[in-house]
Amino acid sequence: MAGLTGVVLAGGESSRMGTDKAFVEVEGVPMIERVLRVLCACCSEVLIIAKEPAAYEHLRVRVIQDGSTILAPLVGVCTGLGAATTPWAFVAACDMPYLSPDAVRLLAGLAEGFDAAVPRVEGRWHPLHAVYAAATLPLFEAHLAAGERRLWAVLEVLSVRQVTAAELEAASPGLRTLHNVNTPHEYRRLEGSRPGRIEV
Repeated sequence: MAGLTGVVLAGGESSRMGTDKAFVEVEGVPMIERVLRVLCACCSEVLIIAKEPAAYEHLRVRVIQDGSTILAPLVGVCTGLGAATTPWAFVAACDMPYLSPDAVRLLAGLAEGFDAAVPRVEGRWHPLHAVYAAATLPLFEAHLAAGERRLWAVLEVLSVRQVTAAELEAASPGLRTLHNVNTPHEYRRLEGSRPGRIEV
């Protein structure tokens, strides 16, 4: 979509997985490559935000170094919004192997007139599967400078289009688009579910 940058956050330590989860394979394809495949089909540009850019440079998209010593997704969001050259950015974690292109397009459309479009399912926000206006960067930076590390705290001061489970279900049956993989247990459970291939 014109005007939309895909931002993939790959800056975590993957301590719970025990290895770099970005390159853990699902159906024979590293998770980050599955995410990139979807975003390249939906966005006019795609960025990877990483603390160690060299590990991702072979993926043929622009890699931006997150030079902060702070380990928090909020830092990655700030870096991504600052590097984006479009008015909007879809921010995704690198460990979402069933990211849905229809869900990306849905959120991008719903964000118009708001600062962000973010799924909220069973009372829980999903800020790493969300669209943000690039113009919100100063608010994210102000929270970070004040010592805030929680993304949901920033959502409280934004005009957010809350995307319901029912709305997202239409784009991603079973809400698979929200599934992420942080631990070996989650990986085994996800592999055992055997969903179909990504369609873009």
